[in-house]
Amino acid sequence: MPGFYRKKRRKVGPSKNEEKVRRGMAADQQANTAGSLSSRFPSVRGVRVRIAINSLQGVTLDETETVLGPNDAFIIEADCPGRCGSGSFDFAEQVSEALSRLEEEGTAEATCLEPHYGGGSDACGCVARCAFAAEIAPS
Repeated sequence: MPGFYRKKRRKVGPSKNEEKVRRGMAADQQANTAGSLSSRFPSVRGVRVRIAINSLQGVTLDETETVLGPNDAFIIEADCPGRCGSGSFDFAEQVSEALSRLEEEGTAEATCLEPHYGGGSDACGCVARCAFAAEIAPS
């Protein structure tokens, strides 16, 4: 004799695939609105960006180096690998200010202010340092 089984309730809300597609579309839209390096800064041939993220104790959590060509989207950001789980760093504004002044090198620093993943009141506190070197065409 078969046992009594209740039908599985369908989860309310978007599926995982729909959420994934939505995130991909948002990333594409962000790349389109950011513009390319050559459209924003015609005299800049390329930019080499190095981002290092350190914890409060000084331990290096992440270190990346990216080279932006003239046709690449001008997006300079990194996700926080710290205890917050959702923080991010965006250095596009600081780098664009320096490139508009035609500076060939520069640095920027930002601190993650997102709350801890566990729900504590303290901020994450990870520090991201961005260093860039631009190749500017002679005028």
